[in-house]
Amino acid sequence: MRLDISSKTQARLVSKAQEQGLSIDGFLERLLNDVAELSASTANGEAPQLPVWQLGLRGGLHRRDIYDDVG
Repeated sequence: MRLDISSKTQARLVSKAQEQGLSIDGFLERLLNDVAELSASTANGEAPQLPVWQLGLRGGLHRRDIYDDVG
């Protein structure tokens, strides 16, 4: 198969693939799989899975914690 894309888009694809250590074919395959998984989960009415960050215990945030104008 042949796709006609701009040289700028091609350069971006090559760059992103190299960042992840993949060939262009492998990178495009991963993109298609990610889109298919997202489409399948939203078609079922499920919310997409978001990353969870464990930030530890935290208290309330006060103005004095942000600004120096409180004495």
